[in-house]
Amino acid sequence: MIKKYLVNYRNVTVLIIFSVIFGFAKNVVLGRLLSISDFGVYSLSLSIIGIFSALLLFGQQKGIIRFFIKKNVKDYDWKTPILIQLFISIPITFILLPIISNYYNVEFAFTYFCVCVIVSTVITDLLINIVRASGKFELALILQRMIRIIVAITAIIFLISDILKLAFIFYFFGSLHFFYGVFVYNYVIRKINFGSNTIPLSSQKEGLYFSALDIISLINMYGINLIIAEILSIDYLGIFFAFNIILRIYEIFAQSTDFVTMPSSKEIDRPGLIIIIMKNLIIGSGISLFFLVFGDYIVSLIYLKKYDEYLNLIPLICLIGQVKMMDSIPSSIVSGISNKIILKGYVLYNSIFTIIFIPVSILLIHYYGLIGVPYALIILHFLRSIYGFRILYERYKY
Repeated sequence: MIKKYLVNYRNVTVLIIFSVIFGFAKNVVLGRLLSISDFGVYSLSLSIIGIFSALLLFGQQKGIIRFFIKKNVKDYDWKTPILIQLFISIPITFILLPIISNYYNVEFAFTYFCVCVIVSTVITDLLINIVRASGKFELALILQRMIRIIVAITAIIFLISDILKLAFIFYFFGSLHFFYGVFVYNYVIRKINFGSNTIPLSSQKEGLYFSALDIISLINMYGINLIIAEILSIDYLGIFFAFNIILRIYEIFAQSTDFVTMPSSKEIDRPGLIIIIMKNLIIGSGISLFFLVFGDYIVSLIYLKKYDEYLNLIPLICLIGQVKMMDSIPSSIVSGISNKIILKGYVLYNSIFTIIFIPVSILLIHYYGLIGVPYALIILHFLRSIYGFRILYERYKY
């Protein structure tokens, strides 16, 4: 089993790396193209998109995977519940986004971009997990990531054409995302057959547990971005976002772990788990060593020394990435095969910790400024991983 797992992991990782290269290029281009203030507004839009996408998916993207671990996708009518969810999610987006935009006093282009990307993300994430549940990991990942490549190429064209207006970028990128979501919907509906059996309501209720986990995770991550914007300024949010290009490298491997591990979780035994843990430890340590040695030079070069004053963030960003890579292991396995009691306990623990984490984050940022952000995130992911590995220890100790 572990050989098949590692082959799928390799293929998925290569595809993610390919797409992240383009995402990295996009962020570098926009970091150079936009002023620090505009880059902060762009970062704010991504934070809002991340939070609302998680809310409006209602955890069904993982609920789909959990249900089809033991079922055949083609035997069930998966189309109807997805359409119902879209009919709920899309109107909510149109109602809430203008309110959020008004609060931050941003232009309509900001609202248009967020609405288009959220709608596209909900459509794409639901449908690519149908493809993923059918065992087509590579195709699912290509469908999920292709829009990032398209947007990155467009950003490079903007740089060459010297297009500097954030509003135009918002309108153009938003339209690209919307039409891509329509394309993915039509493609998957035609590509993956669906049967007449009804997906039980209980599986959709289980998806709400994942919705809670997703909301908690994104409140912790994107919520801290909103705290930065509120306590410090949007400029500081742009600075922190600029350094997150390092974190994206770690997330390549964390996402690969989750993408393959959850659907394969029922087949993972103790030796396989040890191999997965060692794999993430070795990869994470290698990335950290590289950025500890060369990180200052790389960040200074790609951003034209714009953020040199904050290079002391790099070691802490590396530590966040290492801990997140380890946390992806228990998170994926607990989500895949744990019974409802363990899953409820996992959700409850994360909920309680979030209630504590938000005020702690506010205090750290208030007293330590921008350096308080990585302190807070390190504490968050370390405690999450400790609890998750305790669950895995109980499952695999014999």
